[in-house]
Amino acid sequence: MSGVPRDLRLVPATLAGSSVTWWSVASEVRPVAVCAAVAGVTVLLLVAVRAVLLRWWSAPPPVVRASLGQLVLVGAVVMVLSLVVAAQLKAGSTGLLPGLVGAGASGTVRGSVVSEPRTTSAGFDGEPRVVRTIALTSVTGWSGGVLSTGPAHGDVVVLGGTALADVDYGSTVEVDGQLLAVDPGSATTAMLALREAAPSSPALRVLEPPGPLLRAVSTVRSSFVDVSSTLPEQARGLVPGVAVGDTSMLSPRLDAAMKTTSLTHVTAVSGSHFAIIFATVAGLCTLVRLPRRVRVVVAGLAMAGFVLLVHPEPSVVRAAAMSAVALVAVLLGRPGQALSALCAAVLVLLAVDPFLVRSYGFVLSALGTAGLVVGTRPIAAWLGRALPRWMALAVAVPLAAQLACAPVIVLLDPVVATYAVPANVLAAPALVPATVLGVVGALLAPWWPGAAGLFAQVAGWATWWIAEVAERLAGAPLASIPWAAGAPGALLLALVSAAGVVLVWRWSSIVWTARTGMFVAGIGAPPSAPRRGRAPAVFARLGTGGSRGTGAVHAAARPLSRAAGLLTCALVGLLVVWQTQPPWLADVLRGGGVAWDADWQVVVCDVGQGDALVVQTGPGRAVMVDVGPPGDAAARCLDELGVTTLDLLVLTHFHDDHVGGLAEVLDGRVVEEAYVSPVREPAGHAEGVARLLDAASIPWQAVSANPGGLELLAGPAPEQVVWGVLAPVAGGAEGRAAGQPTVETAEDGAANDGSVVMVIRTPELSVVALGDLEARGQAALLRSLTDDGVSLGPVDVVKMAHHGSRAQDPDLARLLSPDVVLVGVGADNTYGHPTQDALDLYESHGATILRTDLCSTSGVLVRRGQTLVAGGCS
Repeated sequence: MSGVPRDLRLVPATLAGSSVTWWSVASEVRPVAVCAAVAGVTVLLLVAVRAVLLRWWSAPPPVVRASLGQLVLVGAVVMVLSLVVAAQLKAGSTGLLPGLVGAGASGTVRGSVVSEPRTTSAGFDGEPRVVRTIALTSVTGWSGGVLSTGPAHGDVVVLGGTALADVDYGSTVEVDGQLLAVDPGSATTAMLALREAAPSSPALRVLEPPGPLLRAVSTVRSSFVDVSSTLPEQARGLVPGVAVGDTSMLSPRLDAAMKTTSLTHVTAVSGSHFAIIFATVAGLCTLVRLPRRVRVVVAGLAMAGFVLLVHPEPSVVRAAAMSAVALVAVLLGRPGQALSALCAAVLVLLAVDPFLVRSYGFVLSALGTAGLVVGTRPIAAWLGRALPRWMALAVAVPLAAQLACAPVIVLLDPVVATYAVPANVLAAPALVPATVLGVVGALLAPWWPGAAGLFAQVAGWATWWIAEVAERLAGAPLASIPWAAGAPGALLLALVSAAGVVLVWRWSSIVWTARTGMFVAGIGAPPSAPRRGRAPAVFARLGTGGSRGTGAVHAAARPLSRAAGLLTCALVGLLVVWQTQPPWLADVLRGGGVAWDADWQVVVCDVGQGDALVVQTGPGRAVMVDVGPPGDAAARCLDELGVTTLDLLVLTHFHDDHVGGLAEVLDGRVVEEAYVSPVREPAGHAEGVARLLDAASIPWQAVSANPGGLELLAGPAPEQVVWGVLAPVAGGAEGRAAGQPTVETAEDGAANDGSVVMVIRTPELSVVALGDLEARGQAALLRSLTDDGVSLGPVDVVKMAHHGSRAQDPDLARLLSPDVVLVGVGADNTYGHPTQDALDLYESHGATILRTDLCSTSGVLVRRGQTLVAGGCS
């Protein structure tokens, strides 16, 4: 065979590193750390042996030099990968998550959605189940009898209903469910079974939408799916699948046919799609005569964009890494070696994410590429004896890939696809136009749907051929042959594949042996001597990298300078820390909240975009003003504060972000009494609140302020806590004159100004909670206070009106002049809360601002007469 000899120097290191990584990710920290130490000591000894050898043996044989170089390279790779795995295993065994998973406990995970929805078999209710993967940032659950929250890292597979499919890729979500363990070595940290929840308390909550870039990608994908929805049935499923990997409209019948004929890579966006896009972009760059450096930049940007478009699945990541290595080789002016690029890509990816080694997608992609690189030419040469060259090459490509991947495929499905090779040979010509036209159509879809539809239509003509091949061959006799399942079946098929390789590699010798046996048996003429080619110079290629004359021994084992060694160690350390994100690093970077001591007095709970204020009235007792949006955030806050009894629950008005968490707050807690707004808007929410309070046998009343002045009501310990209602003013002439809404005068949109405004006084603090009063309501409150001569005295803490909206009354702020202002607000909310004007207004009166979007759950306490703030910003 002609051409540049293959550079095999990275092959032993890749095989050894992959094998050790496969073992270590399913092992414990200690044996993996021991493996890393042994590998490191071995490397040092080999370097010392080389130094002594070169000192006393001026010209050692090439085989010795090559062997030493390879051993050093293999040892270094094993050491680095073992260190990375040990660091990840150590990080994964610390924190709150491992204990919750081990106990099979329920918990709440927060993170980003990093996979497209995948439908699985239906549950007991007959409804389909959807699987998504979430990259964790934090987890909440009961640990040691205490509800705890802590940072977490890794991926969690979430299994739930169809609501999971509606969440955009890249969204930040919070999910409640039961945490379940996964197999050792799994690329995911745990599985979470989404718990069933009432509509008022969903188990899946979207906290933040995707970022601008991912939103743009999502728009491209969804627009192209919409464009493709008008195509014929096969094109509806295949065109988006080929272009962007979206198989949501692929019919079950066609999906099964493609599995039977080993054509699933057509819609899996594997390395073949990557190669098609790469070749197309490179060809266009060459056509317009762009300089080499510009071609590399354009191709790199195209590859990065394609990864974003199809999302970084394992096979795409492997192909992207391999292409990156090839681009660097082009940029440096060195000949691209596919096998070296593959090995380098695998090693880099395993160093970044060692759990990829147990991902079927990654393994199949790497094996398929290796089969193409190593096996295509010899198989084509063998087939070329009977077939035209072009046909031999067309058959050799899928045959080489099938021989390499078949042993792994039977682990997924214990059958052998009889027609896999002819199906791929027949479908291959249609894959190129389908991919290119589909991607162009996808890019045009958001801005020019008509043109995108035309490209999709033409791509559908190409996918029609792929569908015909799949369905006709899947329906042919013996389309699949049952095979032994599990590891024995994989080993058996690997032996069959190896026998096929030997058959191709040594065909001449096998034919000569057979003819010799026939001649000895008296059948046939004596055979001619077989052609004997030179045996592959493995050691030479391992040591020299093909035609280049520099040995790998000298390159791999050359003593490093002190600076280079320190730099390498620093880079490896940074890589490990960056990849593993250990809990201590997360605590340093994010700064967490504080533990709440028993002497807390006023706390604003982080419930997202909503309000929940708690004032302590005694050990385990409190007054609570509002319960936040749907979900258990407010209830969890009470648990963290140790509150089991609410002497008073105030629901300022009936908007969902103030009453949505009521069911969870009432669950397992004693509530002595509840106040609600007299303005029953929205009516549906007001009725729901009434039902919940009645069902829990909690006495409740719609309250308003007396026009004649402030009446303070005693709490459970009169000498400690009292409270009163400042607004809305009671109905009648006085209330209407004050300009405040009442139950009799409520109009649409009056719910905010109908908020119950409370003043709560403890022995050390005075607190005013303004609900969601708008400018009109705040002005009316100010008139009521001044006209009636109500003296609030010094106000220490104010819960800012309406989450810090622009509607703040300057005169009311001046009258209150609090020391601390609490703002309940969700991070990156779409309302723009809190506004800078609102913050500046209260800061101008000397107030310290505590906002939950920045400080999380925060509060105020008094120690030795000094007012202190506590929380994530303290």
